[in-house]
Amino acid sequence: MSNASRIEGSRQYGGVLILTVRLNGWDFKLLADTGAAFMVITKDAANLLGIDLRHPERMEKVIVASKTIGRAPVINIREVKVGGYQVNDLEALVLEFPPELRIDGLLGVNFLERFRPTFEFDIATLVLRGRK
Repeated sequence: MSNASRIEGSRQYGGVLILTVRLNGWDFKLLADTGAAFMVITKDAANLLGIDLRHPERMEKVIVASKTIGRAPVINIREVKVGGYQVNDLEALVLEFPPELRIDGLLGVNFLERFRPTFEFDIATLVLRGRK
């Protein structure tokens, strides 16, 4: 594997970066979000992955813009692959998004912090580099 992996996406909704991310062998559209502590997927995505939401790892408080909006199930995703990099056994919250967003979740900091990410917004690309 090369030192850097370039992942082309698309810019939508005012400029945010949407990427194709492979979860347990399935492709999903996730918004790259450095403001989200955890990866997030929707209930539909969790169901497609065969994840039993009746038995989550735990429940986590969800805070948005300094306001607690409730609790969400925390699940484990066996394989998260972005470009040439893969992370195993990554925790994710399960939350719903407005349907007009047409995304399957968020690629959060608990994935991104494992690398040295660079956002090239002018060409809608995320560059991941391994940590030294």
